[in-house]
Amino acid sequence: MLTPLLEPEQSTILIVDDEIDNVSAISAILRHEGFKTLSATCGEDGLSVLEKEAVDLVLLDIVLPDINGFDVLTQLRAQPRTKETAVIFLSGNMRDPESMARGFALGVNEYLVKPIEPAELLVRVRSLLQLRYAEKRWRQLNADFISMLVHDLRGPLTAVHAFTRLMNEEEGDITNAARSEMLRLMDNSCNHMLDIINDLLDLSKLEADYVRLNRTDIDLRKIINETLARMKPLALKKSITLAADYGDMVRLVEADPRKIEQVMENLVGNAIKFTGTSGTISVSIRYAESLPPLASPAVTPHPVVIVSVADNGVGIPKDEQHLLFDKYRQVKDEKYRAEKGTGLGLAICKKIIEAHHGVIWFESIVDIGTTMHFALPMNDGE
Repeated sequence: MLTPLLEPEQSTILIVDDEIDNVSAISAILRHEGFKTLSATCGEDGLSVLEKEAVDLVLLDIVLPDINGFDVLTQLRAQPRTKETAVIFLSGNMRDPESMARGFALGVNEYLVKPIEPAELLVRVRSLLQLRYAEKRWRQLNADFISMLVHDLRGPLTAVHAFTRLMNEEEGDITNAARSEMLRLMDNSCNHMLDIINDLLDLSKLEADYVRLNRTDIDLRKIINETLARMKPLALKKSITLAADYGDMVRLVEADPRKIEQVMENLVGNAIKFTGTSGTISVSIRYAESLPPLASPAVTPHPVVIVSVADNGVGIPKDEQHLLFDKYRQVKDEKYRAEKGTGLGLAICKKIIEAHHGVIWFESIVDIGTTMHFALPMNDGE
């Protein structure tokens, strides 16, 4: 799970300036906007504050009575605790390009020229803090994602390793039935690892635009029927009913059949995972002159074909819905987390549909169910 990050507006800002009036004025502006401020009137005091306090941003005067701002910045960047702390130089006399180049080379993030304009101060502070917040969140999400992948791969790999050792060490004492069961479980574990690796490869290729779509005129009914047939054994294990409604009209769409099959397998597979015993999953096709408002605020005059996969499963909590297509997705509640794995499937679906110039969206109510929709541009031919 992610460690909560402070929002930019909750940040602590250290003002290092030997002019008390400047410190008071800047502090008043920032505190009025909700920021917490600390202050120091010389470089050494500023470094002392940074050793003791968690500071998100330093407003650092270049000319100080002891060591100058360049020296403070050099020491700040040398310490692991403060090397990533955002710094804005407050420059009065040193406005020349040489001193600015020196500051940027040492790692300063921004310059503000005295006298400080309140509006400019707030714009620079907010934009820098928001940027740093986004960077921290990305690093945290990425670390969490890698941890999740390692966890998901370690489980099946540990099982394969354990069964292999057992079969080698206890070869003469293992019955044929037990050996067959171990081999079956090892095969399942290997397939699970391959699924994760293939998802990662697919997503990386889609994000890098390495995949070319092999477009052809396809009948979505055929792809859906084949998907439901492949998924039927999984559905039968939970006594889930699979149904399809294609309406009366039949139109072709120009798409890559294998990629659309991948989308359908992900959507139907997810529906099966999160639908309880004796539940129902229905797939439907309909045609529309434009996208519905829920799919996109922009209305296109081009006709679309809309495929929907509806289940009466657990649904998605409202506070998780905005993360549904995020490859870094983390689910808080164990009720909804148990079956989710890496959560790469929907991120892949989104990339595939958007590569077809389509749109994917959903509707969901907790304990009522979820309906996933995707729309593709319709072909003019019958």
